[in-house]
Amino acid sequence: MPSPKSRAIIAAAGAAKTQCILNEVIAHPERQALITTFTNENLAQIEARLRAACGGTLPPHVTVMTWFTFLVNQCIRPYQRSVFGEPNVVGAFNFLGQRSRFTPKSDVHRYFLDSNRAVYRDGAADLACELERRSSGKVTARLAAMFQDIFIDELQDLNGYDLELLERLFRSEVRVTAVGDPRQHTFSTNQSIKNKAFKGEGLVGWIKDKEDVCELLIQNQCHRSNQTICDFADALFPHMPATVSMNHSVTGHDGFFPLTRAEVLDYYEAHHPVVLRYDRNTDTLGLPARNFGLSKGSTYDRVLIFPTKSWRKYFKDGDQSQVTSKEKFYVAVTRARFSVAHVID
Repeated sequence: MPSPKSRAIIAAAGAAKTQCILNEVIAHPERQALITTFTNENLAQIEARLRAACGGTLPPHVTVMTWFTFLVNQCIRPYQRSVFGEPNVVGAFNFLGQRSRFTPKSDVHRYFLDSNRAVYRDGAADLACELERRSSGKVTARLAAMFQDIFIDELQDLNGYDLELLERLFRSEVRVTAVGDPRQHTFSTNQSIKNKAFKGEGLVGWIKDKEDVCELLIQNQCHRSNQTICDFADALFPHMPATVSMNHSVTGHDGFFPLTRAEVLDYYEAHHPVVLRYDRNTDTLGLPARNFGLSKGSTYDRVLIFPTKSWRKYFKDGDQSQVTSKEKFYVAVTRARFSVAHVID
């Protein structure tokens, strides 16, 4: 069997996944490339890092856009006539609304679009796949004519029919590189039940099933967190490959530090950690804080975590049976290079 041209790279937090994309794009100015990611925050980070590496401007051979912009502008609008029978039907995106569950798929206008002709979030990738089918592959053929490479950052955020579209891209003439970490599945592009079994850790199994068109690469080196932090984070996902830290620095304040609430303010003044919380309802004793999920992609020397009740219990007995949002907590812990302090009461 010939080697697949496309790759899916599953890598731990701190493995420089996004930087690998940027390095490859910058190294090949002769190849037209598209970079896409789910959130606006990730998009802004990618654009800023590209500009910083390329003299303040985006390279002319690189196009950067969010996943939803990609779906609408590059996959849906060009061939919308194949489903709706006429052009200029599709408007914007409906991120919040949902179609009636009684609407049949044969009623394409009501199934995919709201009354303002905006595409339902949960139906966007489904519509892209339907257009690909009805146009006899013109959607992916057009993409292959425009781009030689498509890079997908934060692969774990894709859900539902996104994976069906991704498989079609794998089978097209364009070379796809998708990078992500199932342990950081804190966002989803949609709430579709399609491919539900492949959310989170199940994503690895989905990729393995596509070995004829996509090479699976596992990278377990972390360039951010020290080994103590990596070991703690790995314990949250024992079925994933263990992480090897490449951070061997010793600062004199390294590892994990439990704190009572009475100790927090003195610790904060002494070590200046970045404070992370589950959500804005968390009491952080007046300290400025960021939510776990929004810290994804960031690196800090030290973090101070205000965990939820179930996580405080986990710190005491190591029992994961009652904890929730493992992915968000994994993100919070793995932001730190040297130390993680956590409040225990």
